[in-house]
Amino acid sequence: PELLILDELGYKKLNPNVVDEFFEIISRRYEKASTIITSNKSFKEWVEIFNYYVLAYAIIDRIVHHCNVVIIQGESFRMKDKKLKKDMVKSIS
Repeated sequence: PELLILDELGYKKLNPNVVDEFFEIISRRYEKASTIITSNKSFKEWVEIFNYYVLAYAIIDRIVHHCNVVIIQGESFRMKDKKLKKDMVKSIS
């Protein structure tokens, strides 16, 4: 596809059998097609996701070469919504 969106990368560790395939996907798309990746993990933590330093570094290298990194800090929107609902229930009771 012209655009591949990978949401929540790092939510779960990748199976070692899948890591090689993930690298192949990123490599084949490198400088050819757009990819959006969302993650709550820093690049330093990606070694934990991929279970292999060299492969994690190779993936990061290809991703960041022509990218715009957007870092959003703060509380999760889902957590804010949950807190708001909890506060609303408290005010009603």
